[in-house]
Amino acid sequence: ELLGAFLTGIVGPILYLLIDRYLSKQKDKKKDKLRESIIEGNLIDDELISIKEEYKSDRVWIAQFHNGGNFYPTGKSIQKFSIFYEVSNPGVSSISHIFSNIPCSLYPKAFQHMMENKGIFIPNFNDPKVATHGLKGAAESVGTKSSYVLPLFTLDNKYIGTFGVDYVGKRKKLTKEEWEHLQILASRLAGYISSYLEK
Repeated sequence: ELLGAFLTGIVGPILYLLIDRYLSKQKDKKKDKLRESIIEGNLIDDELISIKEEYKSDRVWIAQFHNGGNFYPTGKSIQKFSIFYEVSNPGVSSISHIFSNIPCSLYPKAFQHMMENKGIFIPNFNDPKVATHGLKGAAESVGTKSSYVLPLFTLDNKYIGTFGVDYVGKRKKLTKEEWEHLQILASRLAGYISSYLEK
């Protein structure tokens, strides 16, 4: 009886966990991660195209945070960001190759502001009354005249990236309703990205 109880109470659940773990690994091996990445990329790309058209903007992009190596000699992780998704109008320069593997320490004011769940509203980079949160130099280098940047959070409130809408050809001031709607769209994009990251 003691042996039966031991097998039923201890060995059975352990055996179940081991078999479950093995089957999960086999299932993961069968997944085509490249295929999943391409499908997810197309989904997000379609969303960005739709937003660009709706807002009549010149460029729409998403940057995500990632680990970019380690500090010497402590080995502490270097926090960086890169633009992973971008759509732009013909003739408008792409910025994804410029903003790739950039240390977060270069834009502390912008990231601190967005970490507090606030967006950055810049209808005119040349207006001295508008807070640019340290983004003016970057905007000028790529010809951006107006920019609207929103933070992306997971459901458990982890800051995973930023979403931006840029105007290059001419300045554009969003209305209150447009800005509020853009915040809803940013939340939806954050949902897509966090869902993909958790798969």
